[in-house]
Parts: sequence; C-alpha cells; structure tokens
Amino acid sequence: MEYYFSGSIERIIFENASNFFKILLLEIEDTDSSFSDYEIIVTGTIADVIEGENYTFWGELIQHPKYGEQLKVSRYERTKPSSSGLVKYFSSNHFKGIGKKTAEKIIRLYGDHTIDKILQEPEKLETISGLSKTNRDNFIAALKLNYGTEQILAKLAEYGIGNRLAFHIFDHYQTETLDIIENNPYQLVEDIQGIGFKMADNLAAELGIESNSSQRLRAALVHCLFETAVKQGDTYVEARELLEKAIDLLEEARPIELDPEAIAQELSHLIAEDKVQHIGTKIFDNSLFAAEAGIKAHLQRILEHPLDKQFSDTELAAAITDLEKEEELAYDSIQRKAIAQALNNKVFILTGGPGTGKTTVINGIIAAYTRLKKLKDSKKNALPIVLAAPTGRAARRLNELTGLPSATIHRHLGLNSDSDYQTINDYLDCDLIIIDEFSMVDTWLAHQLFSALSSQTQVIIVGDSDQLPSVGPGQVLNDLLKIDSLPQIALTKIFRQSDTSTIVTLASQIKKGELPVDFTYKKADRSYFEAQAQHIPDMVSQIVSSAIKSGIAKEEIQVLAPMYRGLAGINNLNRLLQDLLNPLKESLEFLFSETKFRKNDKVLHLLNDAELNVFNGDIGYIVDLTPAKYAESKQDELTINFDGTEVTYPRNEWHKLTLAYAMSIHKSQGSEFQVVILPVTRQSGRLLQRNLIYTAITRSKSKLIMLGEITAFADAIKTPGAKRKTYLTERFLKGKTENGVTKTAPAESQTPEMDFRANSDDTLDQNEESPSIKYRLTEDNLLTIDPMIGISQADIEAFFKQ
Repeated sequence: MEYYFSGSIERIIFENASNFFKILLLEIEDTDSSFSDYEIIVTGTIADVIEGENYTFWGELIQHPKYGEQLKVSRYERTKPSSSGLVKYFSSNHFKGIGKKTAEKIIRLYGDHTIDKILQEPEKLETISGLSKTNRDNFIAALKLNYGTEQILAKLAEYGIGNRLAFHIFDHYQTETLDIIENNPYQLVEDIQGIGFKMADNLAAELGIESNSSQRLRAALVHCLFETAVKQGDTYVEARELLEKAIDLLEEARPIELDPEAIAQELSHLIAEDKVQHIGTKIFDNSLFAAEAGIKAHLQRILEHPLDKQFSDTELAAAITDLEKEEELAYDSIQRKAIAQALNNKVFILTGGPGTGKTTVINGIIAAYTRLKKLKDSKKNALPIVLAAPTGRAARRLNELTGLPSATIHRHLGLNSDSDYQTINDYLDCDLIIIDEFSMVDTWLAHQLFSALSSQTQVIIVGDSDQLPSVGPGQVLNDLLKIDSLPQIALTKIFRQSDTSTIVTLASQIKKGELPVDFTYKKADRSYFEAQAQHIPDMVSQIVSSAIKSGIAKEEIQVLAPMYRGLAGINNLNRLLQDLLNPLKESLEFLFSETKFRKNDKVLHLLNDAELNVFNGDIGYIVDLTPAKYAESKQDELTINFDGTEVTYPRNEWHKLTLAYAMSIHKSQGSEFQVVILPVTRQSGRLLQRNLIYTAITRSKSKLIMLGEITAFADAIKTPGAKRKTYLTERFLKGKTENGVTKTAPAESQTPEMDFRANSDDTLDQNEESPSIKYRLTEDNLLTIDPMIGISQADIEAFFKQ
C-alpha cells in the first residue's frame, strides 16, 4: 500500500551519483500511515535534494532486516527551497567553485524562483565577480542535470512512472528528455526497456495527442510487431494479425473505436518509409528482416567458396580407422559418415539427442581434422579451430568434453551484452569453427556469427533439434535442417545407456510424443510422485533433504520448473530452498525487490557480460556481502564466484542476478546436473509442450525425480512445440536472391485490404481437457491426504543411494 510522508530532510545518509540512489533521514511533519516515530529512513532513486528543505515522499513501507521499517520511494515533490536552503545547496559539493558568498550573490541577483531564472537567463551569471567562466559553465551544467532530472521525475510521477524508470529515461536522452517526451512520447516505447505502449500512451493523452493521431497508430503497429517477435519467437507477423493486435491495443488503451482503414494506411506508410519490411503480407521488424537475409547471404557466401582441399574416401577411411585404434573405440557407420562429411563440406549440421554420441563425433572430427591437415597436437591452443556455444556453461562443458579452449559466441565476437548487436568488421581468425547447442541461438545472434566468419572457414553446427527453441526470435537450427542443400546427419542410435540407466531411453520415447507405460514406475535412476500444486513445496523439501542425507552434495541438486509464479513456481521454490539449504546464520542479508541475498547463496546470472566473463545461465555462489559504508562503490555489494571468476556487483546491478536453487527450463539449456527435480502441474497451462519436458529431462546426468500431475505430463508430451513463424527456410528454397531478399511473386507495395469482421482461422482449443487418466487418489480426498502417503523417508533415501 502506498503512503505519503511530508517533512524536512534532516540528513543525506548515502548517495550514489551514478544512478541517483539515495538514503535519507526525513523528519516527519505529516503522514497518512500509522508509522509512530518522528523520523523515517527514505530510500530510492532521487535527484539532488537539499538538507533542511521540505519534501513529500510517496512509497511503500518495507521492513529492512537490520534497520527496521523504511519508506521505499515511488515518487516525490518538494516545495521551492528557501534562500538559506539554496545557499547551502549551491555551496555544497554538487557545485565546484561556488562558495557561500558566491551563492548568496547568485540568490540576490535572481531573486524568487532562483533556479528557474538561472536556467532561463544563465548569461546574467557573468556579472558576478569572482565566478570564473569554467566554474560558471560547470555550475549551469550541474544545475541543468540535477534540476532537470528532478523535473523529469516529478513529471513522470504524474503519469505513474516511478523514479527508477524515470532515471533510465534521463540517462538515455539526457538534456533532450523533456523535448522528446513532449514532442513524441511514443519514442519511449522503442528506446527505453520497461516502457510499453500503454505507459507512453498515458503520457500522450496528457499531452493532448489525439487517439487517432498518426503518431499513435504507428507506435502501436511498431510496438505490436516487436512484442510479437519477442513473446512468440516469430520473425514476422501476418499483416492481418498485426492490424488486429494493434487495434486491440489501441482500443484497450483508450476506449474509442478506430477506423481499421486508417491503421492499415499507417502500416503502408511504415512500409513505404522502410520503418518495417514486408514480403507479401508478411511484416518484419527491420532488424529481424536484415538478420534472416544476412544469415542466408553469409552462409551462401561461405558455401560458394570451395574447400582448399577435399580428402578422398581412402584418406578419410584411413584417418578414422587410425583414430579407432588410437582411442580404442569403434565408430558405427553413421558416426563414420558424419566425421567424413563434416571434414569434406564447408557447412555441416550434426544433430542428435542425449546418449547418441554427438561428443564422440565432435572429438572424432577434431582429431581427424588435425591428422589430415598434419597439424600439431589437437590439445594445443595454437590450432586454427574455434569452439563456441551460446552460454558460458555450455562453452565450459564443450571445453571439458574436447580438451580444447571454448568460449561463448558473444566473447568470440567481442559483444559485451545481449543487446550489443553491431556490424562485425573483422572475421574470426579460424579455419574451422564448431558451434554447439545451436538450438539456443536466435536469429539476431546467428546473423552476427555468420557475418563474422571468413569465406574460407569450415562451419560445423551441432545441436538437438528437439530441445526448446531459442529464447529470442527464430528457430534457426530447425530452419537450416529443412534445407536439403546443407549437408546434415542426425544421430539416432542411443549408446549412453545401461540396464540401470533409463533417463536417455525416457527422453527418446518422449521425443516421439509417447508417454511410456512405465513413466510412473520407480527406476534405479528416476522416480515419479503424483501431487497437486499445493503439495509440491513440501514434497520438494523432503526430496532435497533426502538427497543430501544420502550423501549427494547440495550443489549437484537442481530444481527445474516451467513457470515462475504459483506455489509450484520458481520464485516460491527458491525462497523455500534458500531457507532449507542456506538458512540465515549471520545477521546480514540484503533485500532486493522481493529477493533476499545471503552469503553462500546459489545464484544465476541473467545476462551476457563478456567484459566480466560472466554469461547468461552461469551459476555462481555469493562469497561476500559488503554494506555500503564499507564498499568502494558506496552501495551494498555482492561478491560472487562463478567457477573461479569472482565478480562484485553494486546494488544497482543486482537486476542481473536471481536465486538459482530453482530455475526455468529455458535457463538450464546447455547445462547438466547430477540430480534434476522436475515439478509439473496443470497450472503451467500453455507452457506445457513436449520440447519443454524433453529439455528438462535431458538435463539430468544420473538422477531424475518427476512430480506433479500425470495429466499435465501427458498433455505436455502429446503437444508439439508451437511452430514459429519464420522466413529463413524460404529464403534458401525460393528462387534467386537480390541483396539478400528472396524474390518470389512480385511483392505487394501496400498492405491488402482486410475484412476485420471475419472470424479468425479455426484453431485447436488449447484449454480443452485431454482424456482423463485415472488417479489412485480421488478428487475429493486429494486435498486432505498426505501426498507422500505410502512413501517412507527410507524409500526416498534409498533411491538416492542406488
């Protein structure tokens, strides 16, 4: 609940000039809360404030574990500072070269509304003796920065935008902020992460921009186009769907009926102005259109440049036979064919599920390549071979499996973050590149990668096409597999299995859309427990406790879940497992949003940061918590160890981190864990698809515990992953290209007329119940019976000791 507190600032306890975060002590004069003390700590993103002056702060009362109740600010405003307050403000360390006497001269010169008048007539400062041009210019610049930021915070607060977002806006636009907001608030949608169309539309409404204005219609179209790509993973949207989405968004934001023809006309204008691209009725965001076209163009460039040398069948057979003798193994016919094709083609795709021998083939390719090229020892760093993967954990795993150096694609390309997309001017220095876990590579990153490869480079793409597609738009691996002209081999025979190992076999059955008859049976390496969502937390606690009691290290246990919210969701399970595995032993813990960070916590990195050598999906452990008063950054700090790399994060960077006792299945890609616990219930709804369950199961190396509702597992396994709308395959298959754009039928120059009254195409009702599967427990007694009934603690512990 939001409360207000009015009063004077007694003291500025802490401030960070880089992000405006402050901790203030406010002497309370008025409040609408039941807070009984005469002063309160106020924290948040706050522009420059003046000690001793009066302000009103609005926000939420929170309980700090060490310092008690505080006000977390959402917005604030102040009365105009008094003369004495301004003297103190101007002569503070915010304004170098301004002493108390100079401050008094400035106030006498300008009179009332001093700050406003200084900004309107800064030239009058030239009349003040003793104020040098350098100090005068610095004073004006600092005043514009500080006062301008406060104006922005106050203005955006009127529209419901909090200080944190307001700071991001100012950080992006600087002194042009107010001009951009007033002239085109919809620009915020494109430039500022966290501001959606509706928030910008509120600003526009306050500024008097009409509901049918061209600005507004265009902004809705661009917003819907990009949001669809991000949320659904599509690289294009059909014109009719885009128009319908835009109309829904516009009329939901402001309940005024709009003319569909006017919106279609604005789409035509966007196309004509190259703000968006189209092929027929398919509408593309510019960056995705260019990325798809670029993938095709660069792969074609590589394919058109022949190999320096092709090896004969005799040479290849001899090299592979020598490897078999040297490594004391025997490749089957498909594996031999895969190694040979990889060595004799410019681009080759290798796919296969767990246990099918992808690693064996990769090592065979590297060893045979080294032998045939007469290179040095394959374990030396000097080899002209580059190994890459989309995440840090996947790259490290590739290094462990091959013995060769490996790095993320971002690091190889010199990209510092996920949003750091740029033109690559220099080619990667390698003769052969092997990219593993390619199913995780989205359209943007694939374009960046292929554009960085020399025409001489051989490219080997490795992945599992049955796993979840990339988080970002596209399904590049699956699209490339549809192109017959690209040499490819799928490994299907399972090698990594034994009489006591059934996880790989289970994954293979699920891949075919089958719920095995023995799915719920207890096996040596996997178990299943039936339970509804409300019982999941207690069951997870018991299972984890039993695993640890049986001797399994807590670091080897990973809970994977489909969704974040709910009792069986990631957020709740993380809180529960944190208290179980890392209870608060010391008095110090840091609260960030709704997350508590403690020493020894298991945490997940959410973004790529090549400069720090930490990447999306990396798991680390908190080794130190440093309070702000002891920290170099003057903020609370977390120091985290990521596999030997220690990184320190000030509080303003904690959005890059989350607890990792439980994590999403998407984030687990590229990783393997000794023990995987997988809770799945019908609460996950449309998220439940075959590739989700398959991906989760294949993360387990030795023990798999599934729990939840059998109907949820059954429905998920029967439901193939949603097919993404992409145009990459068509670019290869249809006709010749011109400037990277496929020429099919003549492209329509304008969006065709749409009948908005027509019903949408019939689709399967995703909410339909599938045929029921009988439970041992009834619906009536399920909520009252212990979900672990009939299962003793000894049974669970025995499972982990097998």
